Amino acid sequence: MDGETYLAILKENELKRSKLVKLLEKQVAILYENDLTDLAEETKWLAIDIAEYEKENGVIEI
Repeated sequence: MDGETYLAILKENELKRSKLVKLLEKQVAILYENDLTDLAEETKWLAIDIAEYEKENGVIEI
């Protein structure tokens, strides 16, 4: 999925980009730079899963 789709998923589901999610997004960029596309895609889904978990469980950033 491209970045636009990724952000649309976050917005559609009212998910926040916590510090952890932003860190994973940086990792995605590094993975793409190193032609590790499959791992980058998995990491995007992991970031979405974490954002969903944080929303469901009321995780508060420090």
